[in-house]
Amino acid sequence: MRIVVTGGGSGGHIFPALAVAEGLRRLLPGVELLYIGGSTGMECQIVPRSGVPFQAVTARKLQKLVSPSTFGVAWSLYQGYREAKTYLRAFRAEAVIGTGGYVAAAATLAGAHLGLPTIVVAPDMIAGRTNRMLARKARRVCIAFAAAAAQYPGSKTVLTGLPLRSSIVAPSQVTPAQARCAFDGLDAAKFTLLVIGGSQGAQAVNNLVLDAIPALGNAGVQVLHQTGVRNFEAVHADAERRGLLSGGGYLPAAFFDETQVPLAYRAADVILCRGGMSTLSELTVNGLPALIVPLPTAYADHQTANARALESLGGATHLPEISLSAERICTEVLALKDDPSRCQRMAEASYAAGRPDAADAVAREVIALVSICRS
Repeated sequence: MRIVVTGGGSGGHIFPALAVAEGLRRLLPGVELLYIGGSTGMECQIVPRSGVPFQAVTARKLQKLVSPSTFGVAWSLYQGYREAKTYLRAFRAEAVIGTGGYVAAAATLAGAHLGLPTIVVAPDMIAGRTNRMLARKARRVCIAFAAAAAQYPGSKTVLTGLPLRSSIVAPSQVTPAQARCAFDGLDAAKFTLLVIGGSQGAQAVNNLVLDAIPALGNAGVQVLHQTGVRNFEAVHADAERRGLLSGGGYLPAAFFDETQVPLAYRAADVILCRGGMSTLSELTVNGLPALIVPLPTAYADHQTANARALESLGGATHLPEISLSAERICTEVLALKDDPSRCQRMAEASYAAGRPDAADAVAREVIALVSICRS
């Protein structure tokens, strides 16, 4: 089989696409893959390192409001569509899987117009603009919440969860204490808060975390903090100015690579994070209690809907950014530290919501559709 995966602009679209590629290779060792991504997105660096052949097309981000740039964005999408159509034909693709982001629109639409089976991965509780548009052409829409099915046409939806790389969970023999030892400056025995603002960081969360660290440290909590690459220098300088780096108990990092991410999850007792489905899916398969601060500017406030969905299952606490303070962060973290049974219940609820087999589930849908088309 010759399968194209597409998605880009952020880790929340790129890594699920790579997870589907991993699932296809696992279930169908002879599969031939091509990743179509944007010419300027993060995928240009991330995908080639994964070993999946990569082809870039023209793409620009859709804006929330109509503006003078709207025509340029539409023209860019049309260019990307034409380029993707050419690459799909040259590759002799048999199916296209889109995991979201503006770049996925070009390749997925091109695939649909060529008559190829198209699959859209749409994990958020509230459908994004691109996925709503693509779902009309898709053969399957893979969702993470059953309640989201009503937003898509007919019987196209299948509940799979969000595809995750198999390496996202640390090996079972690695204990939390051992995982903490992998990060220079962490104490193997201390209660650990992991802070992740998504692949590109979250400056508002970063600032509040820095304000909270003295009180957390005094209460015996250490913090492992992924700041985002673009925010790291500012956060590191601010932490140094405040004297937070000299006493131990606070370790900032720009970005955790593929070997560090599973260890960071295993090292943590609780996570403070944004509400993107990629992060939520990763923390649930790792069974972490979550304090979720949705990005308030996310399209249709979909991160809040995601956070509330996990909160309703008992695995998270939703913390709106507008009312969040350093004191509230301390209160929530210390409440979990001081009540191990509650922390354990949240961890179990989080784990129960996880879908570690999602990549294989999506891959099976792809294989089934191609098989039908061949017969």
